[in-house]
This record gives sequence, C-alpha cells and structure tokens, in this order.
Amino acid sequence: MSDVKPFMLGKLTWEEAKTLFEETEIAIIPVGSHEQHGPALPLDNDSFQAQEFAIRVAETLWPKIKTAVAPLISYGVSPHHMPFTGTITLSGETFIDLIVDVGKSLAHHGMKKIIVMNSHGGNTAALSLALRRLHDEEGLWCVGIEWWKIAGDLVQKTFEPPHFHADEMETSVAWALGQRVLEDKRIDEPGREPVPGFTKATMYPPQPNIMPIWDTTDFTDSGTIGYATRASPEKGKIVVDEAVRRMVAFIEKVATLNE
Repeated sequence: MSDVKPFMLGKLTWEEAKTLFEETEIAIIPVGSHEQHGPALPLDNDSFQAQEFAIRVAETLWPKIKTAVAPLISYGVSPHHMPFTGTITLSGETFIDLIVDVGKSLAHHGMKKIIVMNSHGGNTAALSLALRRLHDEEGLWCVGIEWWKIAGDLVQKTFEPPHFHADEMETSVAWALGQRVLEDKRIDEPGREPVPGFTKATMYPPQPNIMPIWDTTDFTDSGTIGYATRASPEKGKIVVDEAVRRMVAFIEKVATLNE
C-alpha cells in the first residue's frame, strides 16, 4: 500500500477499509460541482478543490488522528450555471438524498462524525438540510466546512473584491492546489448589479444586500465575476495553507468530542 493513501476509502479493499473504520469514527466527504468557471478554469474546479483540500487535511492529520476520506461527490446544485455549456446539475432533492445515503452508509460501518468538505456555494442550503437529516435520523455529529468561510478574513485581506466566481480568489486558490488554469484566457468582469445598490456579486456582502433567486447570467456574460487576471498561485497558497491549518485544528478538536 506504499503508493496508496491509507485514508482514501475508494482505493482500499473492504478488509483494509474495515481496519481503518476500526481506528476512526471521523469521515470526510469532499463535495463539489460540475459547472462553468469562466474561460480560464475547468468545469470540475469545485470538485477538484474539494478533493485536494480533503487530501491535504487528512495527510496533515495522519497518523496522529486517522480519518476516512470518502469518494468525491462531483456533482452539485448548479441550476444557476446551466446557461453555460457543460454544466451538469442535480436537483436540490437529489443532492440531499445523495448526501444522506452516503452518510447513512458510513454510519452503518461505524462512522459517528461526518465532515463534508464543500467547495461549491450553490450546495450550501441543500447541504444544511441533508446534514440535519443525518443528525436527526442517524444520531451523527455533522458539519459542513467551506474554505472561503473558514479562511474568510484572509481571503478578504489577500484578494480585491468582488469575491464571487472564477475570480482572483477562486483562480488563485485553484492554481495553488494544482488545477489547470488557462492563463491567457483569464479575464476581468466585475459583475452587474441586477437591483442596483442591493444585489452585489460577492461572498462577503456589505449591507444592504438582498439576493433574489438568480442565474449567473444576471451578473456576467463570461461566467467570471471578478478580476481573474490578478490571480496567482502564490496568493492562492497563502489562503490554501491557512485554510488547511484551520481545518486541521478544527478536526483535532472534533476528535476529542465525547471522549
């Protein structure tokens, strides 16, 4: 198993998985999406980021704290990106059922704490409902972690607004994680305000900010909302390293719960 990461559930045999499950009660589920990310980033960007963050966190924790990293859930709730070719979306109901079924399967084999490493903002609302169900129906301890929230202060310090989609922030982080970036295709499109003064394209909105149900084309023609030409892997690494550090510190605390 020298070439196999011992926490990657999908690469283990059932006997190896049984051993791992006897050594931990914590499972990480990386969750992303398959959707447009402007002209410079691939459709799998959110899923790529979720997987890479999960691997980095589990590697840092191992062997002090063992975790099981479940196979990536690579589709998410992305109807707002469907005007752009290649986007594939799940309904909110399908996404919720998928998360619940995966969580229940992990619980069946002994997992008691579920950490969903989510890298797509469109999943957040449905994910909250799914984790509520897992908690209520299975008695699981559940949480969703999103890198742009756990390192939100550093994101806002490192990158210029708007912080929204396929922008300086997301392109830099993806680049630092090893994603394919088409450097010459990066563009700047700050984004429209469908309701001027009230609907700002940002993950960290100043008030007042009232967001109706929207499609990405309400804000952008290219799929980019922000300044992708300002992105760099060096800037991204600042956020990646700190986000991983904070995720690791959080899971270390989680591991002590109920001891």
